Amino acid sequence: MEAPANVHPNYKVSFESVVLYIPDLMILENNEWFNDKILSFIGEYLMIRIADRKVHVFLPPETEMIRHAKGEEEVEMFFGMLEVHLKPVVAFIVNNNEDVTRANGGSHWSLLVFDRKTDDFYHFDSANNYNHAAAEALMEKSRWLVGQEDGTRKLIAVKCLQQENGKDCGVYVANFLHALCEHQNVEDIGKMERIVLPRQAWRDLILSFGTFGDF
Repeated sequence: MEAPANVHPNYKVSFESVVLYIPDLMILENNEWFNDKILSFIGEYLMIRIADRKVHVFLPPETEMIRHAKGEEEVEMFFGMLEVHLKPVVAFIVNNNEDVTRANGGSHWSLLVFDRKTDDFYHFDSANNYNHAAAEALMEKSRWLVGQEDGTRKLIAVKCLQQENGKDCGVYVANFLHALCEHQNVEDIGKMERIVLPRQAWRDLILSFGTFGDF
């Protein structure tokens, strides 16, 4: 595997807790399915730089821990200190992986959002609600964590932009999340008429944080 054009083999990209190496960056070069590390980078960047932490974004590894937790007590033990029950909007990057021992498992990404204003969970899926079961299971494990007042409310599947191939779900999730973080308005996602930030835009953004590492 070759490094992206004009990039040294020891090149790496980091933002906060997320570090991407050449194999991750090649996904951006080769038009491949976004892995959990790329979406973690994007999620953390949008939460901090765009939303100024007014939206809390649970990254893919965290989302998987919540969805596969044994119960609310375990979720609280790992994530209660984040106090997301004080945030007006909480977003979760969802994957349909059912094997927690498998890295980069699953086949599809979508976005689950809790809006405190309406006390509802909303699901945005670019593949005709393919991830509904995974999003619903995640919602059930997250009700207490986010401080939902009515724990009987149903998951709302929102009509949104649909992908045209089998590998761009991550690009759509990144754009949905960007729309949410810009104004902290859940309704903005459903109003999107086109992808504003294509794969190339995310590639350029991510590479702008690159450094040379000794590893």
